Amino acid sequence: MIRRRAVLAGFAPGLGLAGPPLLGEPRELLAYAHQLAPLSYGEGKQLHGLFVELLQDVCNLLELPLRLELQPLSRALKTRGHGFIVFPLDRQSEREGGYRWIGPVLPRRVLIYRLSQRQDLDFQGLALLGNRKIGVNRGTGTHKKLLDSGLHPMAQLEVANSYASALKMLLAGRTDYLAMNELAASWNLRQLGLPPETLSSVAVLDATGFYWYGVSPQDDVLAARLQHALEQLQSLGRVEALKRHYGL
Repeated sequence: MIRRRAVLAGFAPGLGLAGPPLLGEPRELLAYAHQLAPLSYGEGKQLHGLFVELLQDVCNLLELPLRLELQPLSRALKTRGHGFIVFPLDRQSEREGGYRWIGPVLPRRVLIYRLSQRQDLDFQGLALLGNRKIGVNRGTGTHKKLLDSGLHPMAQLEVANSYASALKMLLAGRTDYLAMNELAASWNLRQLGLPPETLSSVAVLDATGFYWYGVSPQDDVLAARLQHALEQLQSLGRVEALKRHYGL
């Protein structure tokens, strides 16, 4: 809390960030987070994560009331209307026109892993996967990318309902490989008390994107104010401080 107050105090008056909603702006921002620790995750009735804290800071600067909900990504992506924000999102081509994009916040890198002890595995590429199986979290951009690559959805993919479940399937030997963004892989290893050396990366599946916030597409003015506040926080080192806090 002390660190957050110090950062917010760094804003000089007159930046035009705070104040009542402008004409046509929502009086409350409804935020839909999905389970992607350490960027956003629920513990009991509380939401935590780098993206959660950063959005709270942005809304505090704008004096914009914020209502947070944790939802499955597939449900959050169906949200329509006015005055909402979905996060964290990778900016896929089919989503491009569905949001006003706020960010980028963090780079997104997806790796293919094996257990370090599985010296018998020799990954030669997805086209040569054969009868080996890759575990992946359902409904994610990584899941879609693997399907688009031509992998058989039953014979070569084992789909989990969470990042934690996908990792546990690999640990239990139900899958040979794991496709996961490196932030989630690192976080879930720590949650299980396992060292980073438990996994070895065998290939980079995707290293071209970033994580963003997606704002309702008709809220142009709000999106501009959110973007400005985010950039101000970035310039004051708030994102870097949150990265250190969450061990990134």
